Amino acid sequence: MMSHEEPSDRQYYKPEGVAPPVQPYSHVVRVGKTVYLSGQIPIDKNGNVVGAGDPTLQAEQCWKNIELCLASAGATLADIVKVIAIFSDIRHVKYEIEVRRRFLAPDHYPAFSLFEAAKVGSTKDNILMEIDVTAVLSRDC
Repeated sequence: MMSHEEPSDRQYYKPEGVAPPVQPYSHVVRVGKTVYLSGQIPIDKNGNVVGAGDPTLQAEQCWKNIELCLASAGATLADIVKVIAIFSDIRHVKYEIEVRRRFLAPDHYPAFSLFEAAKVGSTKDNILMEIDVTAVLSRDC
């Protein structure tokens, strides 16, 4: 039988304003000062797809979800050190980049990787992207 004992410094968060996961995972896990987010997709707090077919609206919703997830663990967008973005169509990258520039402070952009995949983020249709971030708290919380 597997033990479900967790290290004492591991914390799990259920951010308000973000739809709960439909699969067995946590949106946010914090270990010490590092905050790991599951990939965020463009769905609202009720689980509805936002901006079907519109990469700008979808990127905005992803980043809003990311901000809420980070806040639940005491982090901010300024604490992000790594972004991984997955797109159903690589041509949507430019729209996400425009939105990311609005959400993040200039000259302090995190490391970034991107991928293209046939099916992104969910069994839901019309999902154009998923954005995954890692943050490191710059202060004690």
